[in-house]
Amino acid sequence: MNTFKYQTEWTKEYQKSNWSMPVYPVIADTRFEAGLKVGDTVKRRYRTNPIFANDLGTDGSYTVQNYTEGEESFTISKQKEATVRIVKPDVLHTDLDVTRSYGRQFSNAIFNEIDGDTLNALRAGAGQTLDDGSLGGTAGNALTVGIGNIADLPVIAMEKFMGANVVYNNNLRFGKLAYEDYGGMLCWILPPQVWSVIQKYIIARGTPLGDNATVNGYRGMFGDFNLFISNNLPFAASLALSVNPTDGDTITIKGVTLTFKSTVDAGVTAGQVKIASTAALTVANLVAFLNAPTTTVADATNAGYNSIGSSTVVENGFTINKSDALHGLVATNNTTSVGIVMKGTGKVTLSSSFTSASNLFTAATQYVASFFTVAKNVSLAVRQDPEIYENQVSGKIARDYTMWTVYDNKVFQDQARATILLKVRADATGFTTYSNVHA
Repeated sequence: MNTFKYQTEWTKEYQKSNWSMPVYPVIADTRFEAGLKVGDTVKRRYRTNPIFANDLGTDGSYTVQNYTEGEESFTISKQKEATVRIVKPDVLHTDLDVTRSYGRQFSNAIFNEIDGDTLNALRAGAGQTLDDGSLGGTAGNALTVGIGNIADLPVIAMEKFMGANVVYNNNLRFGKLAYEDYGGMLCWILPPQVWSVIQKYIIARGTPLGDNATVNGYRGMFGDFNLFISNNLPFAASLALSVNPTDGDTITIKGVTLTFKSTVDAGVTAGQVKIASTAALTVANLVAFLNAPTTTVADATNAGYNSIGSSTVVENGFTINKSDALHGLVATNNTTSVGIVMKGTGKVTLSSSFTSASNLFTAATQYVASFFTVAKNVSLAVRQDPEIYENQVSGKIARDYTMWTVYDNKVFQDQARATILLKVRADATGFTTYSNVHA
């Protein structure tokens, strides 16, 4: 008989968290923050007409040209929070600093939200594009990045910058200055899958130039650009839906399955979507659902869907709400297709099962956004720095810990010219999907 006594020993610290590192401090211009509150508007003026040099008349006469101005603006409106409730008896078994640990998680969650949102603003506001058509393929399609074309990309980007008269500072290198001093530094923000291609390209070169490039690669340079790797880049895709689905057809986005039904069963089965009287109306109904996935709409001729509610899905080993899995998704109605953008995710795995072969996620248009830009090139106003609040829960030995922030962002016209959206094709199975879900 085993008479040994065993005891349970708790370690003195939590396991490490693996959060994505935000890049927005490098690319964001935050000079608009002082004195702003929710509802305030930031405005910038711009000239709406060019001025030309004309010939001066022999009698000293000159031609008066029109001078007009326009304005762009954004309103401080984005409010985010992260909250947990800590029940005192639950933490008595350990001397770990629970509040400090959650404070770090709150900070990571909030800052990564700002990062993903800022990068998506860069995607939406980019004034130039680099895609498959830029290298002789089909314009509008995403570009498959490989060793054969990786060296072309920073060269094409520099040509586009020079052709647009973008003001940049080619002498700045990241690592020795305060964030606010990097204005004009050339930046390439890329997903880890593209970084891998760059490393393979550098390693494969056997020339002296290749050796020098290896040093530059180690320093975070490729061509003229400082490299910043991000797992918070936006993902975009298009669901072709020109034929009305059949009852039971499905789509799956990031592990969340939605089922098309002839009749939606009044909130019973999560994720059901009504098949409307035409494909175009079904597209409209699906878009409405994707933009409000925790809402239920009663079955009708051309509307209806069941909330995904509190149903869960497993991602990266964690059980999370399906609504959290789809966080950051915005759908657009393109009549015969549904445009999908997910911010802060990197590559998202998609699949579908349709009776009609015409209905599918279009492979060639699935992309992770990558950017050639200059530092301090997207306007960001963080009016309320993330701050933690402790609230006693009435009638309970517990406290709620809340961190919140207020901010907004925009890419103005002059900033758009200095931003190139590189559409990195992401449908291949070899283009690995990574998760930003961490604890």
